[in-house]
Amino acid sequence: MKQLMKFLVVGALNTLLGYAVIFACMYLLGLSALLSNVIGYAFGLVLSYVLNRKVTFQSTSKSKAEVFRFLLVFLIAYFANFCVLLMLINVWEFHEGGSQLVAGVVYVLFSFVLNKYYVFYRTS
Repeated sequence: MKQLMKFLVVGALNTLLGYAVIFACMYLLGLSALLSNVIGYAFGLVLSYVLNRKVTFQSTSKSKAEVFRFLLVFLIAYFANFCVLLMLINVWEFHEGGSQLVAGVVYVLFSFVLNKYYVFYRTS
């Protein structure tokens, strides 16, 4: 439970920064919701790895395989996020900002489970 709480705190910080980038791209730069989402998640990728590696899972691994697994998990979670975002906006015509938030929840669920049991499983 303690690890989940750390993951959520790290995730909250990462999410706030990621959404700041997403919404800045959408509302200040006038970029599309989908492109803004890509940019925001790309920004958060590096921050997420560093914080989860050090704070949440306290990994000491020097393995390049860990980085590869993290990137793979990111792609899986992001793909789920992006598919939900597309459906919410294009199929159900939900509000773009609200759709970003719902898709973000999907990302968090996929990400925690896969990071805990696949990426950092030796140190969890």
